[in-house]
Amino acid sequence: MDIPGVGTATRTYGMEDVPVAQGDSRTLRMVLTQTYIPVPGTTDQVVLVSGASPVLDLAEAFHDIFDAVTSTFRFV
Repeated sequence: MDIPGVGTATRTYGMEDVPVAQGDSRTLRMVLTQTYIPVPGTTDQVVLVSGASPVLDLAEAFHDIFDAVTSTFRFV
């Protein structure tokens, strides 16, 4: 994917079961979006922009919202 003013980035999205707490066997299903943006001038550093929500019924809308937020990212 391309972020205007930043360049090429990689995105993953979907749903994941996240532990409620360390040592607790319960999980909470979450809508997740993660965008990995390479840091200019480096070959081994990325910025991770991540969004998550437990509202599964609105998963597609949340992916759109997370995409809109990520598109505002800039290096300063």
